[in-house]
Amino acid sequence: MPEEEPPQKPMEEEEEEDGQEQDQDQVEDEQPQLAEGLQQQQEEELQAQDTPAEQSAEPVVVATELTAEEASILSLTMRARRLRTLAARSGLQSTLAPLTPSPEKTPRKQTNVSGESRLVRETTPSDKEVVSLPTPKPAPVSVWPELGGKPDMDVDMKSVASTPVQDVEMTPALSLPAGTETTKRSVLQSNKISPGNPEVAMESVSSPPKNVDEQNEQLLSRLLNATWNEFGSGSIICAQTASFLEQQPSRRFDFECIVSNVLMEAALKIYNDELNEGEGDSLLAEDKEFSSAKKIKSDDTEVQEILANAVAQTVPNEEAAAGGASGPMEATSSEPGIACVAPSVISIVTTTKHSVLLYLIRCYQNYQTECCRKMAHNQPVLQLAFEHVMRMTVLVLTDRIHQNLNGHMDQSALLELMYMEKVSESFLIDLMAHTHPDGDTFDAIFGQVLRGLFAGMQRNICTSKINVQQIEWLAKLVVIKVGSVRPIADLVARQPNFLPPICTKISGREIVKCSFLGPFLSVSLFAEENVKFAEFSTKNKLEDAATSRLRWELHSMRTHMHVVFHSLCVNASSRSKTMEYIAKILRHNDRRVQFASDEKLLARDGFVINLMSVLQQLSVKIKLDRIDPNFHYHKNSLVNIEQDTKIRYNEEEYRNFLARDFSQPVENANFQTQCWFLTLQAHHLGYLPAIQRYRQKVRAIKELQKLIDELDRTKPHWVNSRYANRNNQFKERWEKQLRKLNRSKTCSEITLLDPALLQRCTEFYSTVCEFMLYQFEGRPIEGPFISKMPVQQLKPTDAFSALPEWYIDDIAEFILFTVQHANVDIRQGIDHSIITWLLTCVCASHLIKNPYVTAKLVEVMFVFSLKPANSVNTAMWNHELAQNALVSALMRFYVDVETTGQSTEFYDKFTIRYHISHLFKSMWENPIHRQAVICESRVGNQFVKFVNMLMNDTTFLLDECLENLKRIHQTQQLLSDKANLSKMSADQQQSRLTQLATDERQCRSYLTLARETVDLFHYLTSDIKEPFMRAELVDRLSSMLNFNLKQLAGPKCNDLKVRNPAKYGWEPRSLLAQIFDIYLHLDCDRFAQALAADERSFNVEICNEAAARIKRLAIRSAVEVERFKALTQRAHEIFITNQQTEDECADAPDEFKDPLMDTLMSDPVVLPSGTVMDRAIITRHLLNSCTDPFNRQPLTEDMLVPNIELKQRIDAWRREQRGKRNNS
Repeated sequence: MPEEEPPQKPMEEEEEEDGQEQDQDQVEDEQPQLAEGLQQQQEEELQAQDTPAEQSAEPVVVATELTAEEASILSLTMRARRLRTLAARSGLQSTLAPLTPSPEKTPRKQTNVSGESRLVRETTPSDKEVVSLPTPKPAPVSVWPELGGKPDMDVDMKSVASTPVQDVEMTPALSLPAGTETTKRSVLQSNKISPGNPEVAMESVSSPPKNVDEQNEQLLSRLLNATWNEFGSGSIICAQTASFLEQQPSRRFDFECIVSNVLMEAALKIYNDELNEGEGDSLLAEDKEFSSAKKIKSDDTEVQEILANAVAQTVPNEEAAAGGASGPMEATSSEPGIACVAPSVISIVTTTKHSVLLYLIRCYQNYQTECCRKMAHNQPVLQLAFEHVMRMTVLVLTDRIHQNLNGHMDQSALLELMYMEKVSESFLIDLMAHTHPDGDTFDAIFGQVLRGLFAGMQRNICTSKINVQQIEWLAKLVVIKVGSVRPIADLVARQPNFLPPICTKISGREIVKCSFLGPFLSVSLFAEENVKFAEFSTKNKLEDAATSRLRWELHSMRTHMHVVFHSLCVNASSRSKTMEYIAKILRHNDRRVQFASDEKLLARDGFVINLMSVLQQLSVKIKLDRIDPNFHYHKNSLVNIEQDTKIRYNEEEYRNFLARDFSQPVENANFQTQCWFLTLQAHHLGYLPAIQRYRQKVRAIKELQKLIDELDRTKPHWVNSRYANRNNQFKERWEKQLRKLNRSKTCSEITLLDPALLQRCTEFYSTVCEFMLYQFEGRPIEGPFISKMPVQQLKPTDAFSALPEWYIDDIAEFILFTVQHANVDIRQGIDHSIITWLLTCVCASHLIKNPYVTAKLVEVMFVFSLKPANSVNTAMWNHELAQNALVSALMRFYVDVETTGQSTEFYDKFTIRYHISHLFKSMWENPIHRQAVICESRVGNQFVKFVNMLMNDTTFLLDECLENLKRIHQTQQLLSDKANLSKMSADQQQSRLTQLATDERQCRSYLTLARETVDLFHYLTSDIKEPFMRAELVDRLSSMLNFNLKQLAGPKCNDLKVRNPAKYGWEPRSLLAQIFDIYLHLDCDRFAQALAADERSFNVEICNEAAARIKRLAIRSAVEVERFKALTQRAHEIFITNQQTEDECADAPDEFKDPLMDTLMSDPVVLPSGTVMDRAIITRHLLNSCTDPFNRQPLTEDMLVPNIELKQRIDAWRREQRGKRNNS
């Protein structure tokens, strides 16, 4: 190796020219004899060229080109001669350099390499000795007898060590002009090559290997793409190694030293940008992104001269026309294959480092190719080459060979090549296995890769398209195993920001933004999170195909993240930290479910839904019998349910329960338990808040659209008023908000309504239903649930009472949202577990404290029962619980929902009872369920309470409907009268229009509920009569029927006429026919008496008018009309008789009268407070409220005590009054 380091090859064009001039001056000063010899040789060549063709000894025959065979032979010849030349040059340089030192010009030392020798490092794995190339001695000229003794200069060649100074003379045959047949023959003859015998030619250049070492030598040359002697076939010329072997031929087969030296020499040549034309062709061809912008000069002088002369003599006229012939260098550098290629899009700074890595990767690929041949004698050499390639890769990646001037940018060259798909997974696996034993080296290389992935993912979160390149590579890295461990998984968990400490008050948002895996989980298409995608979706309307593609990309991203988390969890050393990370994310974002939470302070929907999807895939194979059902009660549990509303317990009861049964922390909770409960928590904090926000958007869109429509509808009234400008501004603002909301809604639907995501949620919630069913019965989980206890006998256990209420509510909310908004039918995913859970919750509603939770479950049943018939409602109605316990449960809940404890309970109950009424209607169509309803009406007092509430609702709803219809009729009449309308002010007109809109909205709502309740009455009375005839029911029922019949057929019935009645769902004929049928269904003497007892509304004339109208409109048959007339006539006769009796009873003593109704008692009873009331009146009161009407104390029917003595006195007084009437 030379004692002095050569001048550095400049990077700029001007510096390169100056350096060449200085080097040339130094060479001329130090070696005048060689320069004179070169000049003499050049003069002789010029004289030979100036000699006329006639005076030449041989004629010159012009040939257009060399054949492929001859070109190959020439190339091999040139390679052998060139290697000997390079070896000689290395030796001459070391001997001639100190001959004539120049004080004025000293060589410039390289600044981009360290001062120590780095040509060879760690030649053997055992001794770790550093072997450097020795400085060769001057070789005698006799070493290459065929080259002659005339020195020659090669100023254009650049070796890895220095700019060449001197070279031996080339054979004159190699300098003769190309393109003549004589020249061609002369070259072949001078080298003893036969053009017609390529085999002989190959033998003359390089004899075939005769032993295993020679075969291995050629194998290494191919593998390393390098040549260090005449037998090599690589494109990279290793001059120093060739010089070393010339001096020490005994080490020709010391492959340990040779491989190390060749790799180091090739790496330094690439680092210093000293690869010349023809060297590393495969490297440059594979990756043109790293091509240098400078001219690439050939180092093969002989071939260069032949090609240049051939070009010069073939087209002399063209060159003359162009202004003169180009020199050899310029001709070579202008070839199209050497053109500079623009760098890639990725910002790459250290291009030489990438080129070195590409060379090493290519060597690794060659190693794999050779391994596939499976030749036994090659395996040790291949393993040796593999080890050195890996070592060199580590040296390059850790910047131990060449100083990285851009180290502060923390850019991973390996990662950037991974982005370009230049690095194979097998290379990464072997590199990881090689570096893993050395923890510091492994962390330095792959820690930089992980930081690069983190930074790249941060830049790709907010984009118009889903970019998952970083996620894909992270998934590929973490799955790699070395032995029994996953080193990248361990390294990820060791990252300082894997579980960062919380430093701010917005911990929910901070952990998402600062944690290592945060950016990878933050890929989102929600408009609030990804503004660029929202703008893209606005400009480009998303069709179904585009939406499906985006959903598939999201699914792909989540699948890759599942691979990441699965690897982290499978790896024992990173599992606990990963589960803690997930738990902290959920714990710091538990306020997401709050109604008024600030989204900017918490994790966004896209992040938590991505995490939820990953957990879904992690828990998909978890068996419930492996789960500890009490895990969430322990103090050190990963899930926190302390602040959640419980199914039955209040805060104090829950604390006492924990102190009594779970005061000790849990030990060694298994992964299945932790993962399952974290998945359940993720659904609660991820998907459910997202669908709540989606519903808010939908409601806001409807409200804004109504406001805009209202302005448009009333525009003629305000367009010329002083409010015109204000209304136009309002409309413009509302339209802008509407566009923004519609865009946000569209973006949300891509994620929330993804069929694959909905299916996975349904499957997971099925396991939650199984879990809850076991909690209902209070027994351990034992595989698929099979009920072992009647639902009526279920009693709440402590563990069940302490469960969070949202365990039930979330499932119902999810099903309702999916059925209402999703385009796909998830009913196929509703399995037996969900149906059993649903029916159990409804039938055992006494176990659930909050009636609104049960109401939501009833709504789910209502949705399932809607037509057309499908597999879900068929399975639901055929279920054992539906046939045996559902009727009684629905009737009981219909009554219990009268009081919910909320301020809106009066209006809430109508919606809940509407759903129950529809369920009864669906059950009535099934013979089995119809019989169950009939049987329920014959036993117990539940049916009576149910009918009482049904009558209350029907009375109220019909009253409200009819009143709204009257107001609508009046307003429409007023608006149609132009004269009266013109007299009203604009404010009055606007007020009327607003009131009309309110009345129409309420009328539609009340009529919908009223129709359902009247329908329920209609089909219940068709087969059930006795319960309706009970004293506490029949009077109120008859009064309700009489009042509504009077409204529909009385003298003021025309007030109910409105324009476009179908708009409100108003069908007066249908309602009249149903009331008419109820009269006939209940036709009996007791019902006639009840009709007659209604003094307020019963009127035989109105009844006759209704019958005549029904007959005239052919709503019912004549026979039915006559039956109705007969019933009302009997009632009228009884009514006349009652009038006389009541006059006689008006003088009854006060103690015989009921204190509430002031009527004569027939069955007096004593209340616990001591008050005496008529049994029928207090029983009717108890149907609505189980309290004493005088002191509001709890009161039930079994607490009433009959007053027999008073009853006897009242009966005696009645007989006495009857006798007086008869005598008179």
